[in-house]
Amino acid sequence: MNKNSIIGIVVGFMIATSIVYFVETSEELFEKQDMVKGSFFLVVAIAYILVVFWMLKGPNSLVPHGVIIAGTIGLIALYAMTRTDMAVVFGMEAGSIGHLGMVSKVVQVGVVIGSVWAVIQTKKEKRFQNKNMPTV
Repeated sequence: MNKNSIIGIVVGFMIATSIVYFVETSEELFEKQDMVKGSFFLVVAIAYILVVFWMLKGPNSLVPHGVIIAGTIGLIALYAMTRTDMAVVFGMEAGSIGHLGMVSKVVQVGVVIGSVWAVIQTKKEKRFQNKNMPTV
């Protein structure tokens, strides 16, 4: 599979993740009236969209992939921390796992795997191009 196809798949996963976070935002802000969690989910959803544009603007750049890998792993780690039974600091829902949370984590794992794969493909292509360059 070529790099552009991989990036397309990653972008699809990122848009799906962003949609899940927008849905979570509406639930937190309008149904539960939790401004902190709602605002957090809104920022994450917007950040995913911004990185999608960044990724599409510079398909040969590895920086957006690094940002999305680090950010997504951080979000997954934060989710895991907030779901432990002793995480009362994060609210009364600590320990409970919702459907949207599981969907977003599955898609986010796809984002990380796809981004790592895209980085590997980009490095392979650059190495191949450097081998085929005539030396002066």
